[in-house]
Amino acid sequence: MDKNNRLINIYIKIHNKRTITMEDLQYLAKYDPECFRKTCANVVYNMPETKAVMSVSPAEASAAAEDAGGEVTDEFDIMAVLNRLNELETNSDIYGDISAKRVKNLLGNLFMELLFPHNDEEIFIGAAEEEKTPSFDMKA
Repeated sequence: MDKNNRLINIYIKIHNKRTITMEDLQYLAKYDPECFRKTCANVVYNMPETKAVMSVSPAEASAAAEDAGGEVTDEFDIMAVLNRLNELETNSDIYGDISAKRVKNLLGNLFMELLFPHNDEEIFIGAAEEEKTPSFDMKA
């Protein structure tokens, strides 16, 4: 699948308020790691109780890098967050009453807002009556 098609499909899922999957989040993290990192910070800002899931301390990043036999890189921070999100989804007892579905959907929404900022006057998906299929507005 073309990478833009995958991004469009994830965007449409988010736009239609469908739950995104861990595979979707992994794709977004690889698509734009810096945007993903900023989005994680925004999730913590909006839901402070998610700090334990969304934040990775420098010590944890160093430990992950040492375990992998390499240097501390941005990728390890992202991988640790993705692993925690996966734990949250599979074993909700670890992080208390945090809803995995809510965290994933907020993460997806904020990611798309940061990746494709808009002014609420322009739309991402063409909604003109004459259009039969949605189109992705890359100007947004």
